[in-house]
Amino acid sequence: MVEFESYRANLEVADLTPTVEFLRDVLGFTVEVHEPAMGLALMRRDGVGLGIVATPNPAVNETTAGYVGVADVDALHAHCVLHNADIVTGLTEHPWGLRDFVLRIPGGHRLAFGQRI
Repeated sequence: MVEFESYRANLEVADLTPTVEFLRDVLGFTVEVHEPAMGLALMRRDGVGLGIVATPNPAVNETTAGYVGVADVDALHAHCVLHNADIVTGLTEHPWGLRDFVLRIPGGHRLAFGQRI
């Protein structure tokens, strides 16, 4: 059977720079590729990859563009609060066994970060 080895969400934005800087400076992503002339940045943190794609008409999901599982959601939430990140849904403990929050990044995309409880 074929094994799937990775997944990278591609997020459309009008301007690469603020999104790349936020993901790098606040969330600790590493920039693997940054080609503004091509309108592309590829970023990674641990096992999570993100593609940031510049487009004149970016589409933004109305709910969340992705759900990132983390080992310590409370510490990440506190870090995001400290950096004045745009938290649109605070820490929530769900009856289905997840604790998470939703963050809006520059460019308008919402990413959920959570962990099993």
